[in-house]
Amino acid sequence: MKFPIIRPNIPPVKAWAGYLEEAYDSRRFSNYGPLSRRLESWLAMEWGQDCTTCVLTSSGTAAVAAPLIASGISGRVLLPAFTFPATYSAIKMAGAKPVLIDVCPADWRVSADALDDAFAATGAQAAIVVSPFGLRSDFSTHARIASRHGAILIIDNAAGLGVTRVPLESSDNVFEAYSLHATKPFGIGEGGAIFANHSSETALRRALNFGLPASVAEESPAWGINGKISEFHAAVGLAVASVFIDHLRARRAMAALYAVALADFPEVRCCIELDDSAWQVFPLLLPTREAADSFEEHTRHHGVEIRRYYSPSLSSYASIERMAKCHVSEDLSQRMCCLPVYSNASKAEVAEIVAHIASSLRRALRRI
Repeated sequence: MKFPIIRPNIPPVKAWAGYLEEAYDSRRFSNYGPLSRRLESWLAMEWGQDCTTCVLTSSGTAAVAAPLIASGISGRVLLPAFTFPATYSAIKMAGAKPVLIDVCPADWRVSADALDDAFAATGAQAAIVVSPFGLRSDFSTHARIASRHGAILIIDNAAGLGVTRVPLESSDNVFEAYSLHATKPFGIGEGGAIFANHSSETALRRALNFGLPASVAEESPAWGINGKISEFHAAVGLAVASVFIDHLRARRAMAALYAVALADFPEVRCCIELDDSAWQVFPLLLPTREAADSFEEHTRHHGVEIRRYYSPSLSSYASIERMAKCHVSEDLSQRMCCLPVYSNASKAEVAEIVAHIASSLRRALRRI
């Protein structure tokens, strides 16, 4: 495939190897060493507020699981059927019980009313809401509903690091989780980040370190996972931080060209507000499944990989409990096509990709 859906842009070794001198000097290669602490401080300063703590993790999945473990959640956890399987995996990792909710067709998210009804019906102690494809989302109302039900709210915003946040961590029951996987805009190879209230920091770090207390003064035995980030990945993260604004600029420039081309296709739904995403991918909702199938076939012929998300819907997993049929999530998963977005593409490459996308859409929609 000439143009894969993801083309990771990890800094070369020479860009981050120097940071490791501090790790070697201190003999700290994990367990919240100096490099991870420095990256946490930078992230909190860039995208947090005064009450924000940032805790780095070994993966985005661990970043979603840790708040559940830290909060002692073992019962039902609500989550959308329209999400990547890692959201479901995180709940299982934490030893809790997933319960699916359908999403709203208008914005692809769980509505506040649906969340309220699900809390009332299930007595769930926690819910995960998803910012689809890292699109900017305001879950303020959802946070208030969770608080009213005495539950925690986790925002799974895996691909959203770099977007201006709606910070909700002034409440100690709200957590926002990001992925730093190589496929993400802020890619470091593997890792994750949690934005939370300062009051949750100790419990989160304990949950990510086998449940071990940070000091002998802490009481009550706990359990946890090995979810800490390594100093090697933190070093890569510090190198990414120094160039991230350029990566965002390149991704948004490519997304802008998609938006211009898509103006000719009003039957295709997409987000064209460039600041509303860091653009890991560019999602398109085609009018029918048949059109999506045809579009995927034509782009493949041109050497451009698109991918269907989030397909299959989690409601196709027979083992997961659900509030009701998830018709919207299943329909979206059949029609949602994501286009590649790169931070390291030449102008000629971008022009070629956009031309192939437009040509493939015309054929899929039977314009020619």
